Amino acid sequence: MTIVGATAAFIVLLMPAMLPPLWAALGEPAGTVEHDRVMMMGQRQSRSAQGYSIESITVAGMQVKEYVSSDGVIFAVVWKGTGVPDLRLLLGTYFDEYQTALIEARRRTPRVRRPFRMKSERLVLERAGHSRSLLGRAYLPTHLPAGVRPEDIQ
Repeated sequence: MTIVGATAAFIVLLMPAMLPPLWAALGEPAGTVEHDRVMMMGQRQSRSAQGYSIESITVAGMQVKEYVSSDGVIFAVVWKGTGVPDLRLLLGTYFDEYQTALIEARRRTPRVRRPFRMKSERLVLERAGHSRSLLGRAYLPTHLPAGVRPEDIQ
């Protein structure tokens, strides 16, 4: 293999790492919500509210809502149904913060079974429910549009 061929092969291998994420995730632009629908193989509906819109994806017993501010950024995600969606996909760069908080909660003793809640300056995430009836929400407190309260994210 020539040096040019080796360099081209190396660049092709690195290309996926250089591309921006192709999914709609917290803090990301909303232009990729359709990709989420395709990945989940679900149906999509849109609804407008004062200062934001809600993009809903429904698939096989689960509904995911992505809240999009008027400037086109996803500031909240809500899920409800028979399972938990791919949170790595929906939380994007905030997933590691969530995972760290979840590991810490599981290490606490005594272990108490109750809904999971984490709150930081960057992210608020809540999970609750039981088998076949799970729900949760995650939002970015600093990205809430004017007039939107955390209680409005359902």
